Amino acid sequence: MASCFVTSFAAAENPAYAARFHDDLAEEVSRLLGRKVDARKCDHTLSADERGSLVAETGVLVVLCSPDYYLDEGCLDDWQLFQRRLDHVPAQRRPASPPERVLVRWHRLDELPGGRLRPPMLTGDVMAPYNRVGLYRVVRDQGPDSSAYRHVLRELAAAVRKGLAAALPPLPAAERGRMAPPLPQPRPAPVPASPTAAVQQAPRTTVTALREGAPLVFVSYAHDDARHSAEVGSLAQLLKDAGLTVVLDQDVAHEPQIWLRWMADNLEAADFILTVASPAYRRRLKQREQPGTGMGATWEGGYVLDQVYGNPGTWQKRILRVLFPRFGEEALPDFPGSRSATVYLIDPVTGQGDLDRLLGYLRRGSPSPL
Repeated sequence: MASCFVTSFAAAENPAYAARFHDDLAEEVSRLLGRKVDARKCDHTLSADERGSLVAETGVLVVLCSPDYYLDEGCLDDWQLFQRRLDHVPAQRRPASPPERVLVRWHRLDELPGGRLRPPMLTGDVMAPYNRVGLYRVVRDQGPDSSAYRHVLRELAAAVRKGLAAALPPLPAAERGRMAPPLPQPRPAPVPASPTAAVQQAPRTTVTALREGAPLVFVSYAHDDARHSAEVGSLAQLLKDAGLTVVLDQDVAHEPQIWLRWMADNLEAADFILTVASPAYRRRLKQREQPGTGMGATWEGGYVLDQVYGNPGTWQKRILRVLFPRFGEEALPDFPGSRSATVYLIDPVTGQGDLDRLLGYLRRGSPSPL
């Protein structure tokens, strides 16, 4: 069954914010239609075939427009495939601005290369922040309950409803091959604007590329559920935005890996290891998980325990403990010496809590040798 709409966004975006917007939009569209809608996220966690199937059959494509979107290979494939569907509509029925494609002003677009399609401005004083800085900044700075965010959400939901009414036919499987980019200008090669961007876009298969002068931070966590994984991705993005080099499995999951080697190489190379607490992480570090479940976090937990055992007086300088507010202290793994060790309580979406304190320590560089 085709979804009512899919949300396409760049891998470089903060996944927790994008997921929150997608869920909120689905809820608002459901309210308008008087029924629960099936909506899907279309991002780098899916294979090319999975993304292609979603885009070829969905009713509406919702695009989170940003400079990164137009440099993201997966996003451009989404765009190209949906454009192919639009091109199948007879010319006399094809409007200049197809309602089935809803463009969202996600980030500021001042530096967007010429010729790229831009989201429409929304009228009204309450829409001014959205028009000026994009919806990401609105929800980040003002929160999901702000009037600006809610007004924009209603406008976008109305646009999705209009797109659904247009009833765009699905694209046959035989028509889903790669096409020439439909954008008005050719896509430029990604040129990172900063060392941070260079690290995020560099191919990584074993040891993550190091940025000169930046400490390397490995994030160890358990895949409890989709929400927790998205929150860990959000925390990692906050660290990247602060100029740190971050090693996270989500960033390389689209490439074939020998995960044991990837973990071993990157843990050894890391200046710091962030252990993100959760009930599943606690079970796996304590070797109390069901056999065959969570083997990656179990292996990383074993590495952490070896470091603690071999360096009883200094392990806390390199192995740092992070706890999200929705989990209590009972989610923290415990081992000799851990009861009184520092815990950084951080909201992974807003950064509230101990993020600044953690960044202050990480920015000092490599810890004392263990």
